[in-house]
Amino acid sequence: MKPKLFIPQPIPQVAAERLKERCDVTVFDHLDRRIKRAELLDAVRDQQILYALGEVDYDKEVLDAAEQLELVAAMHVAATFVDIPEATRRGIPVTGIPNTGLARTTAEFTFALLIATAWRLPEADRFLRADQWKQNQSQAFLGTRLSGATLGIVGMGTIGTGVALRARACGMRILYTKRSPLSPVEESSLGAEYRSLSDLFRESDFVALTPALTKQTEGLVTAELIATMKPNAILINTSRGPVLDEAALEDALAAGRIRGAGLDVYQHETHTPGPTGPSERLRELPNVVLTPHMGSAARETREEMALRTVENIERFLDGVRPLDVLNPDVYGEAPRRTEVIG
Repeated sequence: MKPKLFIPQPIPQVAAERLKERCDVTVFDHLDRRIKRAELLDAVRDQQILYALGEVDYDKEVLDAAEQLELVAAMHVAATFVDIPEATRRGIPVTGIPNTGLARTTAEFTFALLIATAWRLPEADRFLRADQWKQNQSQAFLGTRLSGATLGIVGMGTIGTGVALRARACGMRILYTKRSPLSPVEESSLGAEYRSLSDLFRESDFVALTPALTKQTEGLVTAELIATMKPNAILINTSRGPVLDEAALEDALAAGRIRGAGLDVYQHETHTPGPTGPSERLRELPNVVLTPHMGSAARETREEMALRTVENIERFLDGVRPLDVLNPDVYGEAPRRTEVIG
């Protein structure tokens, strides 16, 4: 008899079909809403494997309901929405996925969002559709070029490095800040100069926020920092909403103290209580580009993420240690250390 596996939202078909070869698969097949709590608790009751994604909480109550649970396989790097300590206490492995491919895609998206904001592409699309285009070579619709501008990158990990490489190809000057500066060789290869956070905000024409959300980075970008930005500066956030004081950014944008912003992440998203996404005030501002937390939403990347999750499940079913175990102590190994909180 095949083990039962539950998935709380649709996944790429290539991965779903592969799972069906080994498991009795049930999918909450809705794209128009999140699964309700009662539906989730009912769905997991007789499942041996839970596929985790979409920041659908698998907390102690869900683990209690899944009385036959043997594995939680997350299509996520850190699976912060899974109660990993509780799973570990029960001897249940929790798997994730590597960050490398995901980070490369997010770097590409971050740079795309930067370009779209600098060149006012969504606004230009609305401008044209509203039949406001009356002149060529006029002052009616001006963007901001990248060549010769200074880009400050907050967090020079895999994503930040990918953004830097793309910026360098566009002729931008690159500043960066991170907890531990790069080596001189690394800085030279990227053409990047280290700055303190405050100096980076003062000097940059564009600021890209790319750090992981940790206790150290939560609330990192304050109203005081935003107040030091140049009047023509643009801020991009593809990190996590809590890294940034969103209300302070709204104030700066509304008052015209900075030129614009491109945001893919927000203080309140679909997994948080109450209203989700950008505030009503942000939605009304013309100088901000808003996207729905889609930094990894390339078709190819999502398929790779799903297939890696499937590979971890297959290895578990074959009696082999999965590749990406987030609680290796269930296998008698040293616990995994991580500072990521979102």
